Amino acid sequence: MKKILLASTALVGFAGAAAAEVSLSGYAEIGIFGGSGGAAPEDAQFHSDLDVTFKLSGTSDSGFEFGASIDLDEVGDDANAAGGDPISHNGRGSGVEEQAIWVSGSFGKVTLGDTDGAFDWALSEVYMGTAINDDHSTHAGAYWFTGLDGSYDGQVMRYEYSFGDFAAALSAELDDTGTGDAALGLGVKWSGDLGGMKANAGLGYQDNGSTSVWGVSAGADMTNGISVKLGYADMDMGATTDTWFGVGLGYTTGALLVQANYGEYDSGADGWGLVANYDLGGGAVAMLGYGSGNAVAGNGAGEDTYSIGLGLSF
Repeated sequence: MKKILLASTALVGFAGAAAAEVSLSGYAEIGIFGGSGGAAPEDAQFHSDLDVTFKLSGTSDSGFEFGASIDLDEVGDDANAAGGDPISHNGRGSGVEEQAIWVSGSFGKVTLGDTDGAFDWALSEVYMGTAINDDHSTHAGAYWFTGLDGSYDGQVMRYEYSFGDFAAALSAELDDTGTGDAALGLGVKWSGDLGGMKANAGLGYQDNGSTSVWGVSAGADMTNGISVKLGYADMDMGATTDTWFGVGLGYTTGALLVQANYGEYDSGADGWGLVANYDLGGGAVAMLGYGSGNAVAGNGAGEDTYSIGLGLSF
């Protein structure tokens, strides 16, 4: 988790106003990444990355809560590294500003901005741990349950409501040009404790009139440190269809976390990943990632990639 650098309570200067809180957190990465094979093999390169996140929250006199967050990402994104929001280098970054605003109360919670649609919100990825270049989770067989998020301008509105161990959500992303149908989503999920084992499951669906996707996920974290993650998605892209399944098997003991995962598309792409994290304490984590993919085109492009470095949370 990211540590809070600064947390202050500001009293609004008019009668009856509730208090507001502003917090600042940061995350940085430093290391080396590279790879071989594929259409464009990469020699070993240095990697540095920095995120600064502001979070704001407050409570109205009537009791409903509200808040916002913005991720200032980043000072100097590497041209060849994946990600890079909101600065887009050579097509690798998304160019989408990472900001969202929410309100919540007894009616549930409404979020608008750069947030997950109900499909992605309901489903859990099969990946554990992290690597500075996400090699373990961006190979040719990887899928992040992103669904149809980003079909248009990336601004999503999601409504969610929780009841006990269950939660449900609805979402919409609109085409500002008025040409395409809205990307609508529905998701439900459950999480609970089964005899000391933490378990979760989710089901999601999304449709924009010409393309649809549905998926399921399940996971279990056992008391002996073993974790199992499973996922499946079925994508109808109009002229073509595809399915994906993935599995992850991890182990955590003390400060050490390791996981291996495998994913495969019915269309032929597949790949596997390996990650190892060691918690050094104080917000520092040593990270190693490796990914190997087999695909004619698409993410991974039939290459092997690796990275090693430190993740630093402030």
